[in-house]
Amino acid sequence: MDVVWLESLVALGEHGSFTRAAESLHISQPAFSRRIRALEQWAGTDLVDRTSLPITLTPSGRVLRARAADVVAGLSALHDEMRGRQTMPAHPVRLAVSHSLATHYFAGWWRSITADAPQLTCLLLAANTLEAYDTLVHGGCDLLLAYVDPLHPLELGDSDLESVLVARDRLAPYARPDTYRLPDPRRSPDDGPEVPYVSHGAGSFLGRVTDRTLAGRRPRLRPVAQSDLTSVLAALVAAGLGVGWLPGLLTAEQVAAGRMTPVGDGQWTAGLEIRLSRNRRQRASSHAAEVWERATVDRDPTG
Repeated sequence: MDVVWLESLVALGEHGSFTRAAESLHISQPAFSRRIRALEQWAGTDLVDRTSLPITLTPSGRVLRARAADVVAGLSALHDEMRGRQTMPAHPVRLAVSHSLATHYFAGWWRSITADAPQLTCLLLAANTLEAYDTLVHGGCDLLLAYVDPLHPLELGDSDLESVLVARDRLAPYARPDTYRLPDPRRSPDDGPEVPYVSHGAGSFLGRVTDRTLAGRRPRLRPVAQSDLTSVLAALVAAGLGVGWLPGLLTAEQVAAGRMTPVGDGQWTAGLEIRLSRNRRQRASSHAAEVWERATVDRDPTG
């Protein structure tokens, strides 16, 4: 159970529309729909009557929504009470960061940006890449640090977004040493043996980049595990369960320690950029503006 599932059901009951409820929570409609589906799977029954307009809740949905409203209100009150007893960062910059960068890149980057600026603090909002962009578009964060596919940038339909190049990376296939190899891409995929494969979900950002990299010359891959969390896939690769397409920044320590190695020809790889983005429509705090300026000055000199 995730509290945001309950918050989503309460919002749906209030607004009677997936679109308006999603907007009220500053997330995309697909992300909102996934939350409601997840809650229905947890409850074991339909909570929404999708045959009616406007959308209505089923009897089970109305019962759960009433309880959910009490739970959400209680947790909110408890959260406020706990925050009053703890030291919180002063005027934090709200930074949405894709999961893989949050765990393997953000700390070093933030330290370099704020080394001589102790007044700069942050509230880190880790999310998958596509939802992180939704957060920026809808004003749920000040800045976004995320991967970008330079050959296929996201079509966000929002000309008010601007970004600066922070660093470059590469998505490549990795495996535990002395386990699996990929065939020469110039040969027929049927020429090589079947290779166990741990993959990102098809809807995830790095999953889409991987699919484009494999398009038209996919080797004989046998899916054995799937996760949208890149750190989970890296652990599976290091355990010897299969080949996985991973960013170089995430794998550097594992490669240095001899727990995984790049496999296959360089044609199986794709370039990635790490970019810091902001929404010009949104009025930035002075601290967010300072982080942006520092990132612009300190950007990757090759960019």
